[in-house]
Amino acid sequence: MCFNVATNPTHTLLSSEFSFKPNEKQCDPKFYQKYQQLVGSLIYLMIGSRPDISFAVVKLAQQMANPSNNHYQVGLYFCRYLLATCRYWLVYNGLSNELLVAYSDSDWDQDYKHRKSTTGYFTMLAQGITSWLSCKQKSVALSSTKTEYMMLSDCSH
Repeated sequence: MCFNVATNPTHTLLSSEFSFKPNEKQCDPKFYQKYQQLVGSLIYLMIGSRPDISFAVVKLAQQMANPSNNHYQVGLYFCRYLLATCRYWLVYNGLSNELLVAYSDSDWDQDYKHRKSTTGYFTMLAQGITSWLSCKQKSVALSSTKTEYMMLSDCSH
């Protein structure tokens, strides 16, 4: 799966059937550095201005210890998405008089190794995103309901 990032933009960040499975083999140290540079650049964009890629970038970052070529190709695919959506920006509407609004979600039991759920949330003020986060939960939840309660607690802090 090789493609030119500049000539193949896409409007979909991830396909629905993609799964972030760990690499079974040990990766080459040169490849490891290349992967770290790609993921580091995506993290920089995620933190500064692109909350829409948070979940996917966190999933890539979880593979930093032993990435595969498949993980790297997914990172390049994210670059194609960023190219297609480069005109997206954060907008604040001061005239809206909207108070603080928060949205959150979590996935239950999607981490194959540690069984921790991933939590994500964002807050909005004046119809613009003010903060966002996507991370693994601190402990293992035994049900989807517990996962949601843990996520709501994290969001409300």
